[in-house]
Amino acid sequence: MYGISVDLPLQGFVGKECVQIALGVSQIQFRFDDDHVISVEGGWEIVDASGCRVDRTQNHSDRTAYHVHAILESPVEAFRIDAPNSFTLCFQNGYALTVFDNSDDFESFSIQPEDHFA
Repeated sequence: MYGISVDLPLQGFVGKECVQIALGVSQIQFRFDDDHVISVEGGWEIVDASGCRVDRTQNHSDRTAYHVHAILESPVEAFRIDAPNSFTLCFQNGYALTVFDNSDDFESFSIQPEDHFA
């Protein structure tokens, strides 16, 4: 685990909408306005306004459907950092996306482009 820094620069996501979600063999990408991307190779989950989990990291073969679409077209209104374990983007529609740093061997996520957050 590399750990999530308490000063992870997430302010650039506030006000941005998630406009695309891309599924890969070992990665999911959350794409936002202005080419902001969070690529996740580790754990993630989406919860609704009541805190119920609506989707999470799971092997493709173990699931019947994805429900990540719940965060599409809703602006990010806030974020939380639970260093060194996770960070959360909170959406205007009440849903929240949490990304976990849960790998001992690899980076769990990356944020692009990095220069937008300096």
